[in-house]
Amino acid sequence: MNPLLQPLARLRRSTFRRQLTVAVGVGVVLIAALSALLSSWQGSLRVRENLRQQGLSLAIGLAQQSQLALLTQSPDNAAAPIERAFYYPDMLRFELLLGSGELLAARGEAPALAASRPLNLPEGAYMEAESDEAWSFVAPVRTQAGEASPFEAEAARSELLGQVRITLSKQALTQLTRHLVLVNFAVALACALLLLWMLRRLTLRLTEPLGELAEVMAQAGTTGPGLRARPHGPRDLQRMAQVFNRMMATLEQREAELQTKNEELARHAATLEQRVTDRTLSLTRTNAELQQALDTLQEAQKQLVESDKLASLGSLVAGVAHELNTPLGNALIAATALEAEQRQLRTRFEAGQLRKSELQGGLDHGVESSELVHRNVQRAADIIRGFKQLAIDQTTEMRRKFKADEVLREILGSLGPMFKASPYRIETELDPGLEMDSYPGPLGQVITNIAQNARLHGFDGRPSGVLQVQCHAWGEDHVQIVCSDDGHGMDEEVRLRVFEAFFTTKFGQGGSGLGMQIVHTLVNGLLGGRVSVDSAPGAGTRVILTLPRVAPQRSGKEA
Repeated sequence: MNPLLQPLARLRRSTFRRQLTVAVGVGVVLIAALSALLSSWQGSLRVRENLRQQGLSLAIGLAQQSQLALLTQSPDNAAAPIERAFYYPDMLRFELLLGSGELLAARGEAPALAASRPLNLPEGAYMEAESDEAWSFVAPVRTQAGEASPFEAEAARSELLGQVRITLSKQALTQLTRHLVLVNFAVALACALLLLWMLRRLTLRLTEPLGELAEVMAQAGTTGPGLRARPHGPRDLQRMAQVFNRMMATLEQREAELQTKNEELARHAATLEQRVTDRTLSLTRTNAELQQALDTLQEAQKQLVESDKLASLGSLVAGVAHELNTPLGNALIAATALEAEQRQLRTRFEAGQLRKSELQGGLDHGVESSELVHRNVQRAADIIRGFKQLAIDQTTEMRRKFKADEVLREILGSLGPMFKASPYRIETELDPGLEMDSYPGPLGQVITNIAQNARLHGFDGRPSGVLQVQCHAWGEDHVQIVCSDDGHGMDEEVRLRVFEAFFTTKFGQGGSGLGMQIVHTLVNGLLGGRVSVDSAPGAGTRVILTLPRVAPQRSGKEA
């Protein structure tokens, strides 16, 4: 693993609290840093503009004080303005220039600035040049404009006497900017620390009750009766603890009832003990089968969660539970009735009132109840096997070369008994001679599932119906198989969920919701193609299979 990614991998394996703290902490720090940078940048712009305006104002003021020196062209008259100029702490150099550009007076040293003389000299002061260390400002020095005379056509205009150029240090701007950045970052850091502290308090309030509840749940299998969780923390966690407590109370009650029933069975008379023992063994085997079915279901659910291939886990579990409810409920009712009848036989036997006909009837009813339990357990096992079929074992599939039309006719011929006893029929339109190198077994399962789906759902309640299967070339390397029916069709909501496992509109009516999921898995996986469904209410359904003529090779792990 890349050393740079190791901290990220460790973070993924850490607790939820640490992940949340790190994620939000990084976000808060980044936002605080960006806010501080933006605020500092805007503040530095305002400070720079203020200092620039001060420089222009200073240059204008010094220009007004230098009129006499330029009128007389005497450097001595410039001494006072120069002296006052250097009262300003950032002043580096003062220059007084004649109108011709000749230097009349100067004082101070300044770094060389690349000044560019503007083409059109501005009427007022302007910033001439700037560097990282200093900037220079120029202000023109003009004579005062006279008032208009009644004997002259226009008033006398002011004349340009020269210029004042001052060079100021940027040290104050640098210090103010640095101070502004430090203050902004300090405030941002304080806010970030405050938010992180609040986040830690919030996560502690959430994770501590969760950890305590998880510890109590871990003790559920090893601790005796009376184990309860303490409801505290947020309201949702309190509800979770209360539900756990109710579940534990129910389990303890059922365990006590089961223990009582076992004690009653142990007190049966010796003459009925063997028969009761046989029935008990039968019930034990039934319970073992039920437990095995439930264990298989739980393992399959864990695999689905870990693979993250289904987007609606809640709907999947609800569908499986609903489908298993009927056979398991029937088995439980039959087992309970059988147990009650055995107790009644024992009571009548101990009282000496048991007749041979009653004993024979009890035995017959016991056999019927056992058969009912067996049938329902078998139904539950079939559902579980269908559930496991989602992870289709491809190791036994045979790959060979074949003609698509011949294989499709064989597949549809095997479906004849299914449609023969119904008012529905199958029509074909198959292009001959389409060679394929693929898996005819999985292809047959795909076509069979589509046909069964059309018969059970598309034609349900209709007096007649036609399933048309078409096969033709699709480009040079693919074959397209279209299965269309003139049945009920489906709305957009059902169409979008048609490939979800255990999604069916006939729960409790024989539909398992696995047929189209298996179609999707086989076509997109082993066969290397793609499948789509077009449908609308009342307009029938079209299932379109686009398959490569040469199926992709399976990796060594898959093979």
